Amino acid sequence: MSHLVLIDAMNLIRRLYAVQERPYLPLPDQLTEATQQQIITNTVQAVEKALLAIIQHCEPTHLLLVFDSQQTTWRHQLYPEYKANRSPMPALLMQALPELQQRIQQLGIAIYQQDGFEADDIIASLAQKMRQHQQEVTVVSTDKGYCPLLDNGVRLYDHFRRTWLDDSYVQQKFGVSAKRLIRYWSLVGDSTNHIPGVAGIGPKTALELLQLGETFSDIIQHPDCPKAIRSKLTEHKADIQCFLQLFQPRTDLELGLNLQQLRYPVTEAANA
Repeated sequence: MSHLVLIDAMNLIRRLYAVQERPYLPLPDQLTEATQQQIITNTVQAVEKALLAIIQHCEPTHLLLVFDSQQTTWRHQLYPEYKANRSPMPALLMQALPELQQRIQQLGIAIYQQDGFEADDIIASLAQKMRQHQQEVTVVSTDKGYCPLLDNGVRLYDHFRRTWLDDSYVQQKFGVSAKRLIRYWSLVGDSTNHIPGVAGIGPKTALELLQLGETFSDIIQHPDCPKAIRSKLTEHKADIQCFLQLFQPRTDLELGLNLQQLRYPVTEAANA
């Protein structure tokens, strides 16, 4: 059986870069050129070390490091406030990405990036195709946005905590199963993505509502749904539908990739 390991590249790299940059904050742009180069060198080495540790732990037959698009994505077009509170990528790291990507490829690891799409859409689409063929898939990331993939039999691994994440983890952390997680977030919102949810509905109320039905239509029509909440859900129906789309990783992307290209280590034939 094939085992495809999909790594959320910037989730990994930005965390490792932050460790190298931290001693020089808050003015990293005023550092000498030599110091800036040392930060990048240390980051490259840390990334290489992390990737080798992930490979040793997960034992992939196929491996892909997926980068986010640096351009506006469909989520920003759907909801302009999406991730509006996020800090931009540090300029020094942005400049170093081509060198970093080259070093990663020299390790025999394939990389991929597609304009207009975040890594989660690319990863979810590849994971879906692999699971349809009963192949093993592991996603390496600390981003909770991948947790809904657990419902499709995808495994999640947090490299920094050296921990496998499963449905019991989701249940303990959020109070719902992976299957209901997107609907839960669409109600309570998510500050990390700058998605507000429905005003006046907190975690406790959201959990109670999700017990009333599998869809929001079921919840609204349920006799135990309080009148005030029913009115609020009806009023914010369009917002909720928007939030559902934002939280749902795309699984329908046609990426033009085949397993031979993703074999680890990458062969010359795969690169031809």
